[in-house]
This record gives sequence, C-alpha cells and structure tokens, in this order.
Amino acid sequence: MPNDTPQPKTFTLPATIYSPELLEAVTYEAGQYLSWAREALIHKKVGAADVPEPNFSAETVAVVEAWLAGEKPTISSLEALVEHLKTLKIPVIHITLAALPSRPQRTQLVDWFRTNLGTGVLISFVADRSLGGGVIIRTPSRIFDFSWRQQLLAGRGRLAEILHHV
Repeated sequence: MPNDTPQPKTFTLPATIYSPELLEAVTYEAGQYLSWAREALIHKKVGAADVPEPNFSAETVAVVEAWLAGEKPTISSLEALVEHLKTLKIPVIHITLAALPSRPQRTQLVDWFRTNLGTGVLISFVADRSLGGGVIIRTPSRIFDFSWRQQLLAGRGRLAEILHHV
C-alpha cells in the first residue's frame, strides 16, 4: 500500500448515510478499516502472514468507495477520510412521527428532504405516540408542528362547537 494517493477533490456522503447515528457508525468503522490497513502494511513489510480484511457494513463500504473515487486505498487516503468524517458539520433535521417509518417510508422522506433542501443534511427519526398522527419537524433554526395533537389544541374552540351541534 503506497502512502501517496491524493485526497479526492469532491466528496459527497452517499444517500444511504442519512442519520447522525449512521454517520457515527461509519466514522467508527472507517477508523477500524484504517487500523486494519496499518496492521496489514506492517505484516507485509516484515513478511508475516496476511491479516484477513474485516467485513464492514454496506454503508461504510459505500463511503470508502465514494471517498477513494476508484483509487486504491492507502494509509494517507484512509487517514484523510477518517479525519474528514470526524470534522463533518452537517445540519440535522429531527422528524418526530407517531410511529417510526418503515424503510421505504424513511427512504422516501430522506429523498424528499435531500431533493428540496440539498444533499448536505442528515435526518433523525423519533417516535412519539402522543402525537396521534402528523409530524413535527425540527431544523437547526425552526420547529414546524403538523401533528394532530397540535391541530386539536389549536382548534379547541371549534372542536367544542362541532361537538355541541352533534
């Protein structure tokens, strides 16, 4: 493994990395990959038996491949990746729903936010059964409450009027 591969000029997190938790897990695994690469290089230099490459999540593999952009992995390129991942400051949008979305729903929501707000955003999903339905969206600067609970509280007088006429 030579140590002189240049850092990729542009890098965008793959769409599969949508949450702060996934980014943290990928950062950890990238660090583990770097440790393995260092150990493998030492084994190669001293003529010891090869160290088997560990298995990593599909998300980590996608990030490493995106970072390397077709180049061979080197110690310096992996160090740069780990450092880059540790220093990323990406805004997080917190989405609170009555129940956690299924994988297809989550994918659809992430795609919508990234299409409309840009790829540089992470999405955190939280469940709160007391909402009854709807959604609360918290951005770094605003809160949007589209929950049924909020709608019922906002229309408290109208609800009493409707029930009175029943």
